Amino acid sequence: MLSKVVSSLRTRATESRSRVVSLLATAVDYGLFSIRLALAPKQLVEDKLGAGYQTQLEANGICIVENFWDANTCAAARAEVDRVIEQYPEYLHAHTKSDLRIFGANNVSSIIDEFARHPTLQAIASVYNRASTRAAFTLAAKMPYSHSNKGSGEGWHRDAFFRQFKAIMYLTDVELNNGPFQFLRDSHKRGQVLRDIWTGKLRYSQNRLSDSEVELILHSSPSRLQTYTAKAGTLILVDTSAVHRGIPIKEGCRYALTNYYYPENAIDDAMMEKYL
Repeated sequence: MLSKVVSSLRTRATESRSRVVSLLATAVDYGLFSIRLALAPKQLVEDKLGAGYQTQLEANGICIVENFWDANTCAAARAEVDRVIEQYPEYLHAHTKSDLRIFGANNVSSIIDEFARHPTLQAIASVYNRASTRAAFTLAAKMPYSHSNKGSGEGWHRDAFFRQFKAIMYLTDVELNNGPFQFLRDSHKRGQVLRDIWTGKLRYSQNRLSDSEVELILHSSPSRLQTYTAKAGTLILVDTSAVHRGIPIKEGCRYALTNYYYPENAIDDAMMEKYL
């Protein structure tokens, strides 16, 4: 009976533009998710540094780790990104206009695969998801400046609702003009998600936001906008169910790697067949 009521509410919210209905359906969704999360067994990352990263991730939805890789490793990884793009052009992702993206680059590069299989990052992902989790694939991305680019990710968005853990490695120094990662603080948390629906006039399950919608959300609390300029070798651990983007790049070329983590039981052949 309850499942039918919830399903009916979701259908109504999808079909309606009423913010009240959207708020109600979203509150129910996040309430059910919170119950599942609370019932899942909690673990700790055994590695001391990893445990510290995990604590920051749980509290803030993001953790910045400087000097995770050194300059030589970053240079070698950039060369691998160029090689993979040159050798496998048929796998360039067709739906992004700003980035040169190849998903699954870890399958053809040992240094990228080392990042994909990093045991501490995998442990953090499993603890954060409350389930055995691994990197299903790594995205190799090169983003040269182009006129009217929308930035990495093609604008403001959230990758999913509820928890979605990723690890992003800057392979080049990233300043304000080079397309740094931006993140709306607390936009992955249930209470803030509901407030943002109201202030941003968002629809139910809306995962892409316009600049004007983000401006509405930030109007009363502009400090929520966080911008991460950083040196090559900086690692960003982030819950990408939060609203985020890469700023439209104005000059230079940005390289990055991104590990996409999924619970083991969500990874299947259908997910992998379209990637390198």
